[in-house]
Amino acid sequence: MAPADPAAREFETHVDATLQLSCELARALTGAHQAAMSLIVKGDWRHARKYFSLSEEYAAFRGFTMPARGVGLHALVVTENSALRLTQAEVERHPAWRGYAEARGAHPPLRGLLAVPIVGAEGLNYGLLQSSDKANGGDFDDADERNLRRLADLASLTLDALGKVRDLRGGADVPTREREPLASFVQIESLEED
Repeated sequence: MAPADPAAREFETHVDATLQLSCELARALTGAHQAAMSLIVKGDWRHARKYFSLSEEYAAFRGFTMPARGVGLHALVVTENSALRLTQAEVERHPAWRGYAEARGAHPPLRGLLAVPIVGAEGLNYGLLQSSDKANGGDFDDADERNLRRLADLASLTLDALGKVRDLRGGADVPTREREPLASFVQIESLEED
């Protein structure tokens, strides 16, 4: 059900667009057939919002839906606020692996897993971003993890900013916050000489 408040509706629309686009980019950045994102609303998995991007290889699963429950490998990424990169064999041996539970047979298969938390300002965990099934048949590597982490950082910055815009439009006093620049980022102050 859409919120009645125009600022809240705008916020929801922009969050949906940001997270769906993040899934598309995650799949492209990691060379995967699947990407998914779970946004945990107010820390409650029962109200989590899920987003998917599937290649043509998984077209048969485009209608798949299942409520997030906050168990298994997904919960591990969120509770520990750390990335998880597993080969297919490691997924199947992992103690947190639940084998799709009640969705067995309907859930798209996980062929390896790369999942990173989406952590915003002051450590707020928004959820997780994940990729599965490298299109080249290989395993996820350091570069894939680095790229997915950067995308998750961008998603968290965007979610933080969207929340501030919503709050400002609602009349709240929102403090500003300084962030450290990325070590690999070069900022050019001015192209003109004084």
